[in-house]
Amino acid sequence: MRSGAALISGNDNSAGEQPGRVIVFTLLILALGMTLVWIFTIVTGDHESGSGFAFGTISCIFFAAAAEVLSKGRFNRVKRSGLALVLTFYVIGPAIAAIPLLGLRSVADFDSAYFEMASALTTTGATIFWNLEDVQQAVILWRAMLSGFGGFVCLVSALAILAPLSIGGFEVDHMIDRRATTINYAFLCASEGARSRGLEARIIWASRIVLIPYLGMMALCTFFLAASGLNPFEAFCFALASVSTTGFAPTASGVAGYNAFMTEFILLLVIIPAAIGITAHMAARRSGIGSYLRNPELHYMAIAVFAVVAILFLRNWFGALETRSTDEIKQAFTALWGAFFMSVSFITTTGFESAAWEGATTWSGLETPGIVLLGLAITGGGAASTAGGIKLLRAALLAKHSMAELRRLARPASMQPIFSGGRVVTFDALSIVWIFVMLYLITVAVCALGLAASGLRFVDAFAASVAAISNTGPLLEIIAGEGRGYATHGTVARYILCAAMIVGRMETLAVIALCSVSAWRR
Repeated sequence: MRSGAALISGNDNSAGEQPGRVIVFTLLILALGMTLVWIFTIVTGDHESGSGFAFGTISCIFFAAAAEVLSKGRFNRVKRSGLALVLTFYVIGPAIAAIPLLGLRSVADFDSAYFEMASALTTTGATIFWNLEDVQQAVILWRAMLSGFGGFVCLVSALAILAPLSIGGFEVDHMIDRRATTINYAFLCASEGARSRGLEARIIWASRIVLIPYLGMMALCTFFLAASGLNPFEAFCFALASVSTTGFAPTASGVAGYNAFMTEFILLLVIIPAAIGITAHMAARRSGIGSYLRNPELHYMAIAVFAVVAILFLRNWFGALETRSTDEIKQAFTALWGAFFMSVSFITTTGFESAAWEGATTWSGLETPGIVLLGLAITGGGAASTAGGIKLLRAALLAKHSMAELRRLARPASMQPIFSGGRVVTFDALSIVWIFVMLYLITVAVCALGLAASGLRFVDAFAASVAAISNTGPLLEIIAGEGRGYATHGTVARYILCAAMIVGRMETLAVIALCSVSAWRR
């Protein structure tokens, strides 16, 4: 049996690549973004924020020039340079993005700014701003733009960096009824094997695939949200938060504050395709829209969502009967929509809260409805998407394998294969799923213990740990309640959560592949 360590240390053709130009280009993109926000501050007359973004633009250009000079020849023959590049982006990127925020009245210190920017770039959606009405619009816009950029980077890195290494969800897919040792790129790029390309060429190839659909979905979301009654600024920020499944809201009341069914419906139409793996969309482009109906991850998402909705709806219905409500039908439909919206929102790790959720939970009498949402956030969305969590395919295989083992207790000699999407699941695939889940749970436990040691209550520490590692920042207030958000956490807790967000976004197998000494020596 091929072990998980052998799998993640597989072939990597990134030797001889120079990611220096990718770093320079990323810094120039950040400089361009700061420039756009700078122009926004000039138009709105926000001179305090404008000076910060002007300084940030100059700093990014300086860093880009320095990186261009220092990176020449520095990365020759570096294996795993792609993973190192992703890690550098998530660790150093927030510090650079935080430059315009330093000195603003709405940001207390560097720790707060770094946390907010790390949350945006990892598409987590955790925020230290407890009252957005006191935060400058330029800061809210910059945070939204970074979350959109972070989602784009997530998709590009999945195709260009994680897929060639058979990690990030691809390690399971290529082992289902396949015998290849690495991912077969034929199903990703029919015209040319991207596996043989260099790192920079793969990033350009992946960017071309992702860019137009990503921007198109964002533009359509902005248009329809504005048409539904939101002002253009709020519509644009919500669109960025939706297409990246970040969950940032430009207003203190969030989605629930609008109390509009059409707004919530439009958001669902965006976050669902955003949480589906990019490979599913690529397959649909080649084979037609019917390929979505054959996608196993979509099946698993539908099963999970409708199972949770059915449970909550029945509990709500029984709650109405117990209290002898005189308006059962109206409240039942409110509960149904609230349960559906929240289930989709949290299984996609977006974290938007419906206006119908509070009324639905009150009507049902549930004391801890957030526990169900916590389970959905841990499950997560599709592989190679902006959603976090364990991922649907892994969770489904884990459940199927567990059921198969229970059946074997009654019939030890039985040998029943496990299927996923009509294909046989190999024992190697099941082994790597178990390895990943164990690493995921260990990471949650270590993070929760670190947060508890920093002074948080254990319940809050566990909720914050799951929220960070699953990249579902709004989950904390759903579980712990208002007043126990990230703004109350100390410096140590915030840095622990930043590390958890990065590990959750990169996934534990990718971190192990990057840190493995044997992998670097190969």
